[in-house]
Amino acid sequence: MQHYWFRKFGWMYIPISIAGSLLTIAAILLAGVCIWIADRQCTAVSDALLHFFIYFTCIAFWWKWLAESTADKTTEK
Repeated sequence: MQHYWFRKFGWMYIPISIAGSLLTIAAILLAGVCIWIADRQCTAVSDALLHFFIYFTCIAFWWKWLAESTADKTTEK
């Protein structure tokens, strides 16, 4: 029996377990910390946005990959 962390709902993944919820919260917190650090160190808005884009896309890619890997694909809508 396989335990699922996420459920695919359209083009989104919704956490359905504690592990999925913790992973989602950790990704949001990590993105927030990256925003805070980039905003503190950068002097220009464009520089801060570039740093945020780089870190956010990496975090979002790994979160989506884990969500796809642990998703229940039998209940797609």
